[in-house]
Amino acid sequence: MNLTLIMPLWHSNCQKRFTFTQNLITMKNTKSILFLALLNIAGATLFSSCFKNKNNAQLDANIEQHNKDANEYKGQLDQTDNDINNALSDIPAFGKNESGLEIFSSPLCGCTIDSTDIANKILYFNFDGITPCFSPSVTRSGQIKVELTSGNYWRDAGAVLTETFTNYKITRLSDNKSIMFNGVKTLENINGHDWWAFLTSTSSFSYRERAFNIDVTFDNNEHATWNSARTTEWSYVQQVGNIPANISFEANGDTTLNGFNTVDSWGTNRFGSPFTTYYNTPIFSNTYCGLWRFKSGELVHSVDSNEFTLTLGVDQNGNPSSLNCAYGFKVEWTNGNNSYDVVLSY
Repeated sequence: MNLTLIMPLWHSNCQKRFTFTQNLITMKNTKSILFLALLNIAGATLFSSCFKNKNNAQLDANIEQHNKDANEYKGQLDQTDNDINNALSDIPAFGKNESGLEIFSSPLCGCTIDSTDIANKILYFNFDGITPCFSPSVTRSGQIKVELTSGNYWRDAGAVLTETFTNYKITRLSDNKSIMFNGVKTLENINGHDWWAFLTSTSSFSYRERAFNIDVTFDNNEHATWNSARTTEWSYVQQVGNIPANISFEANGDTTLNGFNTVDSWGTNRFGSPFTTYYNTPIFSNTYCGLWRFKSGELVHSVDSNEFTLTLGVDQNGNPSSLNCAYGFKVEWTNGNNSYDVVLSY
């Protein structure tokens, strides 16, 4: 039975098909890398064919589906944050574009940006629903209203973006599976963007996300309700020995709920079961190994009061990895008086 951890990228056959260009990082390239998995909580899809199972452990089918849904939720909204952040640096009132056009073509896939309300620091990202994007190929439809609700520019410390999703739907073309979002979330730039300090490793970028009562609709018309509260920090790491310069990533839950501290997300899944995800320790990764390939950290999925603990950055025996890039992570849970664990590869 499959177990899927929250993540933004698909893979198959236990191999991640993802490549980072690391030997040339200009300021523009660094921006793209930085926002690639913005607010990403956990970054790998895990399959049962890729694990060491010491005790014939099996996971409930609803838990499996919940984790797949969490994968889609986090992955698609992280991709959206990436697109929006990259676009804002070239748009009036958010960046430096001076075209003066009210409706203009966007570099974003399958999207045009309506700036008719730019005087109020509001943009509308409209998706056409027909252009294939990314790999595996998807189409995107609906609208995202992006408003700068605090700060003069998005680059300012304390600036806040409010994103309103209206029937924002992503459909995977290979199997016609879809996920649709309606609701509002905010993204706060905690310490501002000082690119020179960032590239000289004297400053990092930090963000705080809040989302409440996001309505999530799946292709079979089942619904879930999602909330999130997290912080992320991004740092530029200079080259050390044979390890090239790269960007490190840290995430942590940012609220207390239901008796849990450092809660990242909570809500009701498509089966009507309440869930909460919280961190025992922050999670860490980098672009050298891949943002999806976590070096350390521990998080817990609590679903219907059953807890699944994930220890990240382990070797094939489930011990902390001594290598630069870890093999995978360990999942532990109990059933009655019995304890189970599996080790899965990234």
